[in-house]
Amino acid sequence: MTIENEDFIRMNYTVRLDDGTVFDTTDEEVAKEHDIYDENTRYGSFVIIVGNRHVVEGLDEDVVGKEAGYHGTVEVPPEKGYGEHKTELVKTYPTSKFTEPPVKGMRAIVDEQQGLVVMKVGRRVRIDFNNPMAGKTIIFDYTIEDLIDDDLDKIKSLLQSFFRRDFDVELVDETAIIEPPSDLRLNRNWLIMKSGVANELLGSMELDSVKFVETYQNTD
Repeated sequence: MTIENEDFIRMNYTVRLDDGTVFDTTDEEVAKEHDIYDENTRYGSFVIIVGNRHVVEGLDEDVVGKEAGYHGTVEVPPEKGYGEHKTELVKTYPTSKFTEPPVKGMRAIVDEQQGLVVMKVGRRVRIDFNNPMAGKTIIFDYTIEDLIDDDLDKIKSLLQSFFRRDFDVELVDETAIIEPPSDLRLNRNWLIMKSGVANELLGSMELDSVKFVETYQNTD
C-alpha cells in the first residue's frame, strides 16, 4: 500500500550536509559516532502524519508514494528545508542585554528568542536568529518502518512519539478519549500542544471529537 497524505507512518532518519557532516539523527549509535550525541535526547523511530509538516517539507513530500520498508535518500534545498538565511534575523544588541558575558559561538536567548552569537565588538553583540541550517541544502537518509492502519494505534503512537509517554486512549463511537499520564497534567509542553494534537487528529482521522480526561483517586 503506497503512502498518502494524512497517513500515519513510523520512520527514522539521519541528516547530513553535502560535505558529509551529520548534524541530526534518530539513531543513538550514529549520534555517538559523529560526536553529536545528546544525553537529553531520546533516540529511536518516531511517528508523523504525512503532509502535516512534522518534518521539513522536502522530506514530507518525498515519502508520498513510497511503501513501508522503503529506505532511500532525498536532497532537500533550503526553500523546502530550513529556509533561506534572512539578514533581517541578524540583530545587534548592547552587552547589557545579557546576564552572562556573550562569547562568539554560544547560544543565547534574547527577547524570548534563541540565537547564535556571531560577533562581539566592544559593547555590541550580533545575534543570528536564523535556524543554523538556514540557507543550506540538506540530505536525508531515511527509512519508513511502518504504515499504521489501526485507529487506536495511530493515536497512541503519535502521542508516544510527541511526549515519550504511554497514554490511556479509548475510541467510543467517533470520539477519542485521551487520558495523559499524571506527570504531564501540569507540563507546559503538554498544556501548549494538546489543542494542536486534537486538531491534527480531527483533521487526519474520521473523528467527531477528541476529549481529554483526568482521573483523581481517593488515597484515604
